Amino acid sequence: MKPPRLLIPGPVELEAEVLAVLAQPVQAHYGAAWVEVHNETIALLAQVYETQGRVFMLPGSGSLAVDAAVHSAFLPGEKVVVGNNGWFGERLRDILRSNGVSVVLVECDPRQPLDPDAFAQALRAHPDAVGVAAVHLETSTGILNPIDEIARRVHEASDALMMVDAVTGLAGAPLETDVWGIDLCVSASQKALGAPAGLGLVAVSEAAWAKISARGEDVPRSWYLDLKRWGWYVENWADWHPFPVTMPTSVVLALRQALRSLLGEGVAVRRARYARMAGTLRAALVELGMPLFAPPEQTAPTITAAYCPPGVPSAAIRDTLLRECGLQITTGFGPFKENVIRAGIMGGALTDADIDALVAGLRAFVGQSVSR
Repeated sequence: MKPPRLLIPGPVELEAEVLAVLAQPVQAHYGAAWVEVHNETIALLAQVYETQGRVFMLPGSGSLAVDAAVHSAFLPGEKVVVGNNGWFGERLRDILRSNGVSVVLVECDPRQPLDPDAFAQALRAHPDAVGVAAVHLETSTGILNPIDEIARRVHEASDALMMVDAVTGLAGAPLETDVWGIDLCVSASQKALGAPAGLGLVAVSEAAWAKISARGEDVPRSWYLDLKRWGWYVENWADWHPFPVTMPTSVVLALRQALRSLLGEGVAVRRARYARMAGTLRAALVELGMPLFAPPEQTAPTITAAYCPPGVPSAAIRDTLLRECGLQITTGFGPFKENVIRAGIMGGALTDADIDALVAGLRAFVGQSVSR
């Protein structure tokens, strides 16, 4: 049976060149040849991040990378202001709390972007906060938060570190890590970067690295999640094994190929392609009586969320498209699970033909629903 085409917010369809890399023999994760691969991949990631800072690849998911960034930069009892306007804002809050961090919440309706003024107010009310954390692109809704403005307000108001969950947003929406003053920027391999799942990514500014490095050796930390340990291997085993664990070499090689493709096309050019395809899909949804979850100017083109027709559960649309069209989309989260669908447009493999097929499938579904 032919596998469905993935139009979900990650993992994504892989380009043929990326799939071909995964079929190659497994390589050793140490030695001069592998260090060259590793270093090139890190350099390519730095280009996409638009950073001169450190970049780490950790075997695991984006949530593991968020956990590592939090665990490394913030100590139990320290205070961090956290933005929450969706499911992954809640996860960011929960990961901080799980690491013993005292959380000050900045919340808003999940149908709205976070308000930069609210962060400035929170920092004035809590001058002892050592960090601010927010999600760049909220995967559960497609809402794009104004991270550039939030970071500007944060740095105007305090010396707090700015941490961003860009798991979905990196390469899918504008993100300038250094220019915007982002100190910890987390992402993952399986979304807009166009690679398979398996690698969590963290970009670290000099300010964040200074805080991580200054921590005393007597402070108990996780062995795996401690970026200070990862940095020690970069500095001391650079020519042979610049990381403390076994790396999933096939996934790293696939990521390298995906990054070469992305940068070869141009990040801005690829985003423009996403925007064109999202425009086609969104226009069709509105025409079919499926209002968009949020105005296009508040979202990124990589995720389109829309309300279902009245009385139609989201699972019915999802399951019909999968069964009859071989297309996989997904539903909303939390209170929107039953009445919202989400489609992802990410990675280099999706084409206008995929969007046309999705639109045709939606038209057929809505037509059948009306005729009943």
